[in-house]
Amino acid sequence: MQTKIHCYTSSEPMLKVNAFIVEAANELVIIDTTLTMSDSKALKQKALELKKPIAGIILTHGHPDHVAGTYNLAPENNIPVYALPSVKKLMEDTEEAKHKQWSALFGAEWIPKWIYPNELVNGGDTVKIGSINFTVIDIGSGGDCDANSIWLMEDENKAAFIGDLVYNNNHTYMNDGSILRWLANLESLSPVLNSFKTLFPGHGESSGFSAIAAQREYFLTYCSNVLIATKGSGVFNDDTRKNFEQLMFSAYPGYGCQFMVALSADKVGKELLSLS
Repeated sequence: MQTKIHCYTSSEPMLKVNAFIVEAANELVIIDTTLTMSDSKALKQKALELKKPIAGIILTHGHPDHVAGTYNLAPENNIPVYALPSVKKLMEDTEEAKHKQWSALFGAEWIPKWIYPNELVNGGDTVKIGSINFTVIDIGSGGDCDANSIWLMEDENKAAFIGDLVYNNNHTYMNDGSILRWLANLESLSPVLNSFKTLFPGHGESSGFSAIAAQREYFLTYCSNVLIATKGSGVFNDDTRKNFEQLMFSAYPGYGCQFMVALSADKVGKELLSLS
């Protein structure tokens, strides 16, 4: 059979994170595992309904909304979990802090323990998981954190699982990464991704290659509005932050994840200020 790609989008209201199930003739591969107890259990149920074993789990990067749910999918760590060494290290370095930061907010929905990758791969490797080949590209710090990867499935689907390289029709989290490196990655990865039919992002609907240009334009608009709102200083106060939010909401009235706009403003402002 031709492989099928199933998307699970979380019910968690702020992030609406995606996880993907790739279904082959005899097995499944899961890409990212959601954030909460309820969503990761629902993702597992969706996999169980396909009545095929999980041959492996891929983690595109180390943010909680993409890795925490592995706890419910592979609680005994008895399923191969694939990731870059840098992704595993970022998880190790940040797990304790993320628990302290978010557990009170999410309460019983917060997953208390992360399951770490047990199959480490390097950028450029082609990995066979069950009957499916994936090629991993290490994109480094040019995404929404310091360790990011995209995974390419070069069968008839020509599918690229791009993690948080693109937030399709959503405001973007930039508080843990470099916006300039991110722009550089969008440019350098364009020749590769242009040959893939469908890009599957961590947030937002799947799309074609046009999503890359849309993300680039979003970043340029964001940076411009940071400077406009702060009169070139990159430093916010309460009033300028509100003005900045309104500029972004007006520019992208249909975008989700609106809380991300102010969340990343100080970080981007400091990065732009460092260039002056």
